[in-house]
Amino acid sequence: MARIPLLDIAATTEAEARAYERFPSNLVRGLLRTTPGITNGYLELGNGLAQSTLPSKLREMTILRVGHLSHSAYERMQHIGIAKSVGVTDQEVAAIERGDYSGLTHQEAALLNFVDEVVAKPKATCTFDAALAALGEQDLATATLLVGHYMMTARFLETLAIDLDETATSWNKI
Repeated sequence: MARIPLLDIAATTEAEARAYERFPSNLVRGLLRTTPGITNGYLELGNGLAQSTLPSKLREMTILRVGHLSHSAYERMQHIGIAKSVGVTDQEVAAIERGDYSGLTHQEAALLNFVDEVVAKPKATCTFDAALAALGEQDLATATLLVGHYMMTARFLETLAIDLDETATSWNKI
């Protein structure tokens, strides 16, 4: 059960209703209830990251790893279907959750090792060069922002104990 009440959708303003319709979820209900002035910016950042040049499969692998490291059942629930829809297999999900990247491609392993280091400390050093070589500057920078965004999201969800949604929410309107 959430540690704070979520926004009552029946009692929203027009602006809140528009924000909720973009991503109808308990996450957005929590954001609108506690930080209404930030919600649209939060959604725009998420959309920008989703539209970046980082390949969708790598994006979803990153999100699943951050969610796992952050103990966020909510992030896993929202992203497992998306991950599978962009080509992440059950075996790859299991490898991501174990932190065993030996069966993944060189690029995937370099990225996920980088993700592990970025989650663990503020400045990746040991994994930076391999990730840069595997991803290039733009996708490495995007991956860094993606890790930060989902770490922030996981901490918001876990700290406020935002309830899981009944089903994963469509990303089509963000």
